[in-house]
Amino acid sequence: MKQRFSALQLLKLLLLLQPPLPRALREALCPEPCNCVPDGALRCPGPTAGLTRLSLAYLPVKVIPSQAFRGLNEVIKIEISQIDSLERIEANAFDNLLNLSEILIQNTKNLRYIEPGAFINLPRLKYLSICNTGIRKFPDVTKVFSSESNFILEICDNLHITTIPGNAFQGMNNESVTLKLYGNGFEEVQSHAFNGTTLTALELKENVHLEKMHNGAFRGATGPKTLDISSTKLQALPSYGLESIQRLIATSSYSLKKLPSRETFVNLLEATLTYPSHCCAFRNLPTKEQNFSHSISENFSKQCESTVRKVNNKTLLLHGALSAAHSLS
Repeated sequence: MKQRFSALQLLKLLLLLQPPLPRALREALCPEPCNCVPDGALRCPGPTAGLTRLSLAYLPVKVIPSQAFRGLNEVIKIEISQIDSLERIEANAFDNLLNLSEILIQNTKNLRYIEPGAFINLPRLKYLSICNTGIRKFPDVTKVFSSESNFILEICDNLHITTIPGNAFQGMNNESVTLKLYGNGFEEVQSHAFNGTTLTALELKENVHLEKMHNGAFRGATGPKTLDISSTKLQALPSYGLESIQRLIATSSYSLKKLPSRETFVNLLEATLTYPSHCCAFRNLPTKEQNFSHSISENFSKQCESTVRKVNNKTLLLHGALSAAHSLS
């Protein structure tokens, strides 16, 4: 009996000395001022004085409903992550939050629906990130109505989104925009997809299933100045809307065998391409037509001449400032 009593005492002592709960379990406690109903809806009503950042992680909720954050007028950042039970974000979930500048929705693999109108009237929003979710359609950002310059939209690692539809960004922002749309399941970019935007940079890299970019994809857009289509299956670039491009990146773009005519790239200053034959298209082009400095035009010619060698009856294309390794029969 004594021995058994000692064992119980030892067990109690071990329980007292055990390390704190893992972070995931600690953060499962619903943060103030939120109400987290298991398998139900998340609500974080305001106003709450002094609350500027809201981090929501490892919660048991399924839905972020309409007006979920109503009254949180001082909040500038809302981060939603690692909520495996989350399935839906309803219309008006992020509505009229006048000081909100950042929204992050990340690593929510069972989130399948972001209803149209989920993001409405967010005039100070600067950064919206929706990454590694299970959504099936491109999220509606057309009612954000941000007035911030250098706005960044990041849509990444959403493997079930197959299309960037027409007018996908119209109404999102009336200033300059960077679109980081990488690592998704995109197969197609439709006509007028970027209508209404002023594009500083467009990143379409690592969309490994992307094969088609409609010839009118840039109709109604200004820019982009930088375009990155690396590691895609694009076979052609649109012939319209490339005039503003200053920097073109197309590494590991093995399906892109031909570029639009060189006269299309009237402002191109830098190109990182897959095939040296791409670079050759730019040599000996009069600078008055291409708006190149003499040194830049000369660089295209040098790269073209220096990256092609005959080896065992094959043409070996070596890495260079304007090329990447690849061999052709």
